[in-house]
Amino acid sequence: MQGIKRIFLALLMLLPSVGFFACSSDKAPAKAASKGSSSEIVVVAENNLWKTSLGDTIRNYFSSFRAGLPQPEPLYTLVQINLSEFGRLFETHRNILAIAIDSSLTKEKVEIGYDVWAAPQRVVKITAPSIEMLKATFKAKQKEIFNLYENAEIKRLQNLYSKSHNIKSIEAVSKKFHISLNIPADYYLAVNKDNFIWLRREATTMSQGILIYSYPFTDTLAYNPRKIQSVRNQFTRLYVPGPSDSSYMIISNHEIKPVTRTLSLKNQYAVETRGLWETEGDFMGGPFINYTFVDKKNNMVIALDGFVYAPNVDKAQFLKEVQAILLSFEFIDK
Repeated sequence: MQGIKRIFLALLMLLPSVGFFACSSDKAPAKAASKGSSSEIVVVAENNLWKTSLGDTIRNYFSSFRAGLPQPEPLYTLVQINLSEFGRLFETHRNILAIAIDSSLTKEKVEIGYDVWAAPQRVVKITAPSIEMLKATFKAKQKEIFNLYENAEIKRLQNLYSKSHNIKSIEAVSKKFHISLNIPADYYLAVNKDNFIWLRREATTMSQGILIYSYPFTDTLAYNPRKIQSVRNQFTRLYVPGPSDSSYMIISNHEIKPVTRTLSLKNQYAVETRGLWETEGDFMGGPFINYTFVDKKNNMVIALDGFVYAPNVDKAQFLKEVQAILLSFEFIDK
């Protein structure tokens, strides 16, 4: 019972009530390495609570499909356990979601734990006085919670890639586009043109690619989704050939349309595009992700683009790996 009490207190007191997001201390002691799949969340909830409409709400959200993939892949896989089962086997998992009813509360409470039992780790705890309030709170915060787990995984990958760099490719990118990009050592420079670079990583059963290209900024049409897709097609037609003669990469618009959203990247307004690519004149294809923004200092539109070719297997994790590289960019102040 003492062990269960310790776990309950740890979950109950993850952080002081300082808002939805809080920062961890830089002086925290070293923690054990977190475990578990990056696409998995351990949900700590009692069975009788998990079997209610609250559990349905959480399951329905995380089982929804990721955008821009050729086959259905859920946002996350959930593993539900009771509080009494939450021991050392689960407390080192990288993603934890705890939900509980506390009748002593007068309103909901959402707490975030950073590296509570292991590192890197994100723990979210939602407490409320009723099931309906728990449901309403989760619905209001679900995208933020999802992004919290996603950003943690991107950061983990970036930390991993920071240990081994392809210096030649990094220098080529910085010289041409005035940005730094953490490029892992197993990527090589496949194409290097005036305003275009293609970096490739080839494995036995799959390949990953990074495209970087730029052109002069003239007006805000550069942020238009159709313009972004048209420009990508122009560059890939010129510089990303397929396996057969006269074949080349283009965006696929047949079954799954590209989806876009706006966001802030390094304090810059940007457009994210997710979709599928295919090979004109051949049969290759897969997912891609593109970030388009403006380098105001040099008056240039820059596109950071990552794509995956991995037939017959899930692709979300491979795409997230190239996404982590793209999001490592920084402007060079020269």
